[in-house]
Amino acid sequence: MRTQFSRPFLRWTLATLTALMLTLMIVGVWFYQSQKETMRQVMIRDLSAVAQLKVDQLVAWRAERIGNAELIMASGPMLRAVADFRADPLGDSRQFIRSRFLGFQANHNYEDVILVDSTGDVLLSLSRRTAALLDCCQQMFFSALHNRNALFTNIYPDPLNHEPYLTVISPIIADNDPDAEPIGAILLISNAREQLYTKVQGWPVPSDTAEAYIVERDGDEVVVLSDLRHRDGAALNLRISMQHQSDPAVAAASGHRGVFEGRDYRGAHVVAAVYPVPGSPWFIVVKKDAAEIFSEWRFRALMISGLLAALLLCIAAMGVVFWQRDRKLHYEELYASEARLRANVERHSIILKAIGDAVIATDASGRIELLNPIAEQLTGWSEAEARGRSLTEVFRIISEETRAVVENPVTRVLNEGVVVGLANHTLLVARDDTERPIADSGAPICDDSGNITGVVLVFRDQTEERRIEVELRDSEARFRGFVENAHDVVYSLSLDGVFTYVSPNWTDFLGETAEHPVGQSFEAYIHPEDLSLCRNFFEQTLINGKKQTSPEYRVKFSDGTWRWHVSSGSPVKDDDGQITGFVGIARDVTERVSLQDQLLQSQRVEAVGRLAGGVAHDFNNMLGVIIGNAELALTKASPEDPVHHRLHQIVSAAKRSAEVTRQLLAFARKQTIAPKVLDLNESVEGMLQMLQRLIGEDIDIAWRPQSDLWPIRIDPSQLDQLLANLCVNSRDAIGGVGKVTIETGNVSFDEEYCARHIDFTSGDYVLLAVSDDGCGMDKETRNRIFEPFFTTKTSGKGTGLGLATVYGIVKQNQGFINVYSEPGKGTTFRIYLPRQTGEVEPIVEREKVVIPVGRGETLLVVEDDQAILELVSAMLEDHNYKVLLANSPSQAINIARQHEKSIDLMVTDVVMPEMNGRDLAGILQALNPQMKVLFMSGYTANVIAHHGVLDEGVHFIQKPFSVADFAVKVQETLKG
Repeated sequence: MRTQFSRPFLRWTLATLTALMLTLMIVGVWFYQSQKETMRQVMIRDLSAVAQLKVDQLVAWRAERIGNAELIMASGPMLRAVADFRADPLGDSRQFIRSRFLGFQANHNYEDVILVDSTGDVLLSLSRRTAALLDCCQQMFFSALHNRNALFTNIYPDPLNHEPYLTVISPIIADNDPDAEPIGAILLISNAREQLYTKVQGWPVPSDTAEAYIVERDGDEVVVLSDLRHRDGAALNLRISMQHQSDPAVAAASGHRGVFEGRDYRGAHVVAAVYPVPGSPWFIVVKKDAAEIFSEWRFRALMISGLLAALLLCIAAMGVVFWQRDRKLHYEELYASEARLRANVERHSIILKAIGDAVIATDASGRIELLNPIAEQLTGWSEAEARGRSLTEVFRIISEETRAVVENPVTRVLNEGVVVGLANHTLLVARDDTERPIADSGAPICDDSGNITGVVLVFRDQTEERRIEVELRDSEARFRGFVENAHDVVYSLSLDGVFTYVSPNWTDFLGETAEHPVGQSFEAYIHPEDLSLCRNFFEQTLINGKKQTSPEYRVKFSDGTWRWHVSSGSPVKDDDGQITGFVGIARDVTERVSLQDQLLQSQRVEAVGRLAGGVAHDFNNMLGVIIGNAELALTKASPEDPVHHRLHQIVSAAKRSAEVTRQLLAFARKQTIAPKVLDLNESVEGMLQMLQRLIGEDIDIAWRPQSDLWPIRIDPSQLDQLLANLCVNSRDAIGGVGKVTIETGNVSFDEEYCARHIDFTSGDYVLLAVSDDGCGMDKETRNRIFEPFFTTKTSGKGTGLGLATVYGIVKQNQGFINVYSEPGKGTTFRIYLPRQTGEVEPIVEREKVVIPVGRGETLLVVEDDQAILELVSAMLEDHNYKVLLANSPSQAINIARQHEKSIDLMVTDVVMPEMNGRDLAGILQALNPQMKVLFMSGYTANVIAHHGVLDEGVHFIQKPFSVADFAVKVQETLKG
């Protein structure tokens, strides 16, 4: 039978095939471009994300360094220590500054910490370097001092080891006086290669060409500041002309932001993301070679082009077949059938060989008829060698987990006549025993009658898929590890403020017993006073669509306490740019807030102390005149005289006023003392009976001393004041029946503890603790208890100076004090005094004092206050002394030179015009070596004492004084 296609049918067929070819070409080109653009967008997103991550890391690093410098500028103890160091470089302040420097170096990995004066000369350095600033840093140094702000220098090479360094300059202004000139600066020096470059150079995933570095514009050039992957020694040495506009570094310095294509310093074609680093002159460049970025795309493009060409070839072949078959006569139906069969086989062969998966075709008995090139490559068998062989011989498969032989899918297809897929974790064992993971499926080939005439097996190599899956799992595990091991809590919120995720360390912030926050509104954990602040932060972040940082706010801990937190957050957007949620990072800053409160409290107490000390001198002079004249008048008036009682009232009132002044001086650490090495246990035991009488019989005293207690060094009278004031304070807090507990012990503090407590210094200390079960105090009261004249007692019940005196005594003896109290739970005062070495001095009981009189000795009195001068003269003359008077140091010198006989004793004020009393004593003792000296003052101003401690061999009497005390002190000095 002969067949022939009609002309119209042939024309419609060719037109249809042509249209199909055009459609495939259009679809192929569209698919090619869309895939290329998709990959480009993925590359842009990845590069931008890495660049923004590094910008955030650099900003955070710089902020941390500037924060350290600003903390130094705000530290009162550090400023005072620097001022003391300038005055006395070999004093105690040197060790204090050095210990703080070591703390900064250990906690923040600084290469060196240096103290310099206002000209840049080194005063103190951890590395003992003598040249702190290079010429390139001088301008920035003087700018920091002029503007009184902490500043970064540029990255600069050290001329000795050629390492790159970066310095933060922290100006030092004495007493935080805004009008005072800076007295110097503290330089925090970081090794840029160790501290900065490591943050820049890391890359999230492996790459052969990826590189990140920071640059800075310098005139008409761009300077590379960090190390480069592809060029050694480039940091601070590689400069690129601004004329090379194709270089990403030049584009960044020219103001470009975002992704940029060009050629880098090697001349290589790269794709880069460039951004400025806020708050600095730096720019970050993150780049990859274009060849690496588009390598995968080129492979895909080749496969797409090959597949498209194969399909077009098939369509063209079909057209040729139709065209040829129209012109051929089939002499016999069998010949026509065979021709059609050959055409179909050829067509199927071309399709099978063109697709990207491996294909094996078998006959009904499972013997191989066809292998496409991919199947040849994977099995190691050529089609010619495999044809006619059993499939199980060529296609060997085993279980990846058990290594057992897996049932061949062709067997099931032939038996069941359905499409069959392989189980997971199946390995193909090639002819050379190479093993590859594969996925496959088998389908039956049926004739027109539905009989199975063979099987087609399609499978693909999963090696690359497995590799990608492993990398994805590793990447996910790595980033999960970052989140789960971070010190801060990572969380996410829905648009209505409900927690959708919190990192596992949330219990560190909310407490082990706190309910899991997922599903709860964040408002349930916020302090009511901070709710509006947190709502505004959350809403403004979603409205602005960018990252923001919250002010400090309080979060409820599971035990009911409130802890201070601060958050930074960003909106979460979908592929369309719509905001779908909120992600944030929260940090517990309770310790920092506590340190700030301690600092402010310390500064406030120090300010009040300076005021108190300033008024003491003149006030004591006035009280001295009142007490002295009143006591002299008492000796002239008979007890029956009404004036006698009034004079006695004047003396009593003046002495009470003098006691207030002494308490003020004790608080201000201006009290002149004579410390001794004491056994604290022995001293306290000697006071217990007196303390019991002081607080009354309704209150028990529990004495709990620790054995083998270290000795301390303190003026015994100050120890009396400490215990008396603390016990009286406890008595008033109890207000009835109660208990006071006095304890002692040995305590040592390390650097870590002192770093969290601003007034503490590391070392060995002796503890004196006084506890009561009284009414306790709230936080507001605790913050003010050491302020002079602050009291919670009713009018007339207290002066408010008892605890202020305690505070001043502790500080004057280089100790510190800690207070714990809660309303209704009592109060505990813990005083820590430095451990001392040396023999404990015995406690000598005071003998009853008899007022002595003189034997006609000659005394020279020097006092610039005329009233005090006349008063002292009257006191001495009443006690049988010859008195010479001088109202100035120059007059005293003239009297001493003109006086023919020797002068037995000079009584002199300490603080006077022209010169102080100590200098005057030196001059007069050169004229009269046997002359004794008695100093008197209401405030010594460290002339005869160091930090209030009397110098060895100095005789001193504190103003105001009574006639009896003065007479005893004069005789004591004459005999000494």
